[in-house]
Amino acid sequence: MKALDVVKEVKKHTGKEKIFIKWWRKENDFVDYDLVDTFLKNIRKDHEFAGYELLDKDQMWGIMKAHCADHVALDKRRGQDVIVWDHDTSDGEHRTDICPFTPESMLRIFDVETRGNVLD
Repeated sequence: MKALDVVKEVKKHTGKEKIFIKWWRKENDFVDYDLVDTFLKNIRKDHEFAGYELLDKDQMWGIMKAHCADHVALDKRRGQDVIVWDHDTSDGEHRTDICPFTPESMLRIFDVETRGNVLD
């Protein structure tokens, strides 16, 4: 699929619920995830795709749990959903961070946990 075709389709099918995009290249060497808005801002005309899938927050959480199950948990703090993230820093220090349950936090944690290398 050419970039222009993907942009047209995504704009036609995206909505308030489908805020994430899972996409893969023709080489099928990795799968990438992004916010739809960010994806559309960064797409270039020369990009080619083998496919994509639009995801809602619950679907993305399921993917996170599948890839990072030992490191993330959903909890409530002060009436708000939060992500409890257990991880090691680049300095080797073990940390537990409490992050808001937002699309941005989800992607940031997912990218760190998977190091951007996701094969589905």
